[in-house]
Amino acid sequence: MNSQPRTVRRIKASLSGTNLELTGDYNQRLVYQAIRTKGPITRNALIELTGLAKPTIAGIVRRLLGSDLVHETDRIYGGRGQPAVHLEINPQGCYAIGLLVGDDALELVSIDASGTVVQRLSTASSPSSGEQATAVFGTFFEDARLLCRDRIIGLGVVRTGHGLPVVSGEHGIDLSALAAIASGVPIYSDSDLSAATAGESLFGAGGTFQSYYYILMGSSPVGGLVVNQALFKGAHPGKMRRLFPGAEPAWCREMVAAAMSMRRDGQAAVDCDQAWVAAACADLLPLLISINCMLNPGGIILGGQFPQQWLETLATRCNALLLERAPHIPSHAGIQPSQLAGDTVLIGAASLPMRARLYPIEEALMKASDRAG
Repeated sequence: MNSQPRTVRRIKASLSGTNLELTGDYNQRLVYQAIRTKGPITRNALIELTGLAKPTIAGIVRRLLGSDLVHETDRIYGGRGQPAVHLEINPQGCYAIGLLVGDDALELVSIDASGTVVQRLSTASSPSSGEQATAVFGTFFEDARLLCRDRIIGLGVVRTGHGLPVVSGEHGIDLSALAAIASGVPIYSDSDLSAATAGESLFGAGGTFQSYYYILMGSSPVGGLVVNQALFKGAHPGKMRRLFPGAEPAWCREMVAAAMSMRRDGQAAVDCDQAWVAAACADLLPLLISINCMLNPGGIILGGQFPQQWLETLATRCNALLLERAPHIPSHAGIQPSQLAGDTVLIGAASLPMRARLYPIEEALMKASDRAG
């Protein structure tokens, strides 16, 4: 009788990706994540941190070094005996591309393994057809080949607001057309909330929490609970999680209009007025109290393609009001703005392939093939 836990018995997915075929088991993802978050780190420290056996760590590190996902740093001196060799991720070890189809523009970005933007493109307006969007992507991808084509591990595609739908056909973003341009590059498409939480967990404040609640601001804000770096999608994952169902509060519309105007005109962000802050807090405070009482998350993060100063001001005011008006609730999760600022969904789109192919998520334990959509 097999005594392994059910999740461990699942067939593990392949982690093909940069310039070599990798074994790609869950332990390898776990070690890569440990090196990314704790590095520079020694092999002995990895053994202690992960609980994996020394031969297992040695084999995984050898594969990661061979694929250039990880490299050795200079020996660290100062202690007794032989100086230890430290490991850290190689930012140029892999790249991912994000495509964001929004109300007022089509945006593309490529990031390296550390989440640093290395290439960016934004159109002056949202594309009117799938063919136009495909042409813009083709131009961007030709330049992206300069990054080292065999290290591009995926393309993430996300739609926000009323941008072109992500579907095959004349009136949407044709994933098969994108796949024909980026031959051999896996494509991942998900919601703007899923993308934002992926980016925040990998490259933002979310990585410091075991659990947090993410609110993605927009004309109709959505939100979701993230546990162990994964967005909990519930029984109906395709349904929108609107915080104000059937309504677009006036303060939300004002935020969207201000953000679009500033991006379009190239203006520096202006401070929000107190009337706007008061209106936003009046709607958000009951939700924040409920989130704290029912979910008890480690933190609450506000994100979106909006002026960072507005989100910072809103977070500060909501924190103060929670302490003032709800001192009786069991815990107060600190509220803070996303560290990815206005790029939260765009970086999030590029984070989708990073998360799917390199990080220790439950899906990595299940056999699945890369596919568009």
